[in-house]
Amino acid sequence: MKKRLHLIFLPAAVIILLGAIFALSGCQTAMERYDPVISELRDNIFLAASDSYSVNIITGKREEPFLMDGHAGGTREFTVITVSPKSGSAPYSYAAVINGTEYAGELTPHPFADTYSADIEAFSSDAEIAVTLTSGGNSEKLIAKTVKSEHMITADKAIEIAEKRLKSRVDGFRVNGMLNCEVYVRLLQNPIDNSGGYFWYVAFIGENQAVYAALIDPVSMEIAAIRD
Repeated sequence: MKKRLHLIFLPAAVIILLGAIFALSGCQTAMERYDPVISELRDNIFLAASDSYSVNIITGKREEPFLMDGHAGGTREFTVITVSPKSGSAPYSYAAVINGTEYAGELTPHPFADTYSADIEAFSSDAEIAVTLTSGGNSEKLIAKTVKSEHMITADKAIEIAEKRLKSRVDGFRVNGMLNCEVYVRLLQNPIDNSGGYFWYVAFIGENQAVYAALIDPVSMEIAAIRD
């Protein structure tokens, strides 16, 4: 009798377990679901300026080595500091505080543009980054502040919006239920016109170099441009 009861209730237990698994997977955010195939995430931009310098900082994670081939490789955290001199001598070194840790080193000149940069292996979750620039014997401290506001959606929400709008295209990248592509998520300055502001850019790239992307207003959540 006991054996018969076990045979009756075991399938029910399995069904309950499977239901729990599906429920948990349904609770995943878009970022969690797509994390294995995200090759680049530019999650934040910080800006600062003085009479001597303008500073642009981006932070996130990216594939290493960085290849646009439709396949997501291993990623590393990054914070890239780009300095544009306005007057006087070019900066030679920097010190920056990211998540409470100080990083310091030499700035590398761009081969063509009049800018200098540093690539730090860290992902900032701060609202501002303190940067000290040194040229010769002179140092200047600037506070680069995030361009994000409480009214702007997160990268996670941007992926969700792009996924919904490009669903048929994204589903075309699935092979045996697995997503066979790489995803770029970037917060960037307005690429449309000179009116200023920022947008989320979300792109799905297949190994055949097919690119499907959406440019999303982070405040209104409207899609400003589409590539499908």
